[in-house]
Amino acid sequence: LRDVDDMQRLVDAFLDFTKGASEGVPEKVDVIRMVQQVVADAERMGKNVHLVESEGEGRVMLNALAMRRAVENLLGNATQYGTRAEVSVVLTEKSLRIRVEDDGPGIPEAKRMEALKPFSRLDPSRNQNRGGGVGLGLAIVNDVARAHGGVLRLGKSDRLGGLRADIVIGR
Repeated sequence: LRDVDDMQRLVDAFLDFTKGASEGVPEKVDVIRMVQQVVADAERMGKNVHLVESEGEGRVMLNALAMRRAVENLLGNATQYGTRAEVSVVLTEKSLRIRVEDDGPGIPEAKRMEALKPFSRLDPSRNQNRGGGVGLGLAIVNDVARAHGGVLRLGKSDRLGGLRADIVIGR
């Protein structure tokens, strides 16, 4: 039964990956409100997630379903490998930045590019005791960011000490 459950999880993750940024259509999105909703959903599920900054206003042309999935994946990773996550959204005339930071072990700089590849699992650098995915979460986020003309940047969180993941999209 565990093998069947693992296989179902792999198939579901792969289907999410193949949908990627192609699911849904671009529309004007109130990004701050969308992120507030994703954070509220995570909090209702008992996750230690907080929106710590939202700056700017306006709507951005985005594929809302894909971007929501990207933010949910980042929060899922942050709470799986850390004990808390902080989210910030900064919207300027020229760019949108959605940042998720956690207090987990992070990803070593030398492995960050590898972490963006499909089916890449970096369990030695991320806590295996908290469970593991199939290695598609960051690949999905990366594809969504690129489909919007943006980039996913991984770094070390100065605030919490774990991973910092930024989705940055030009406007």
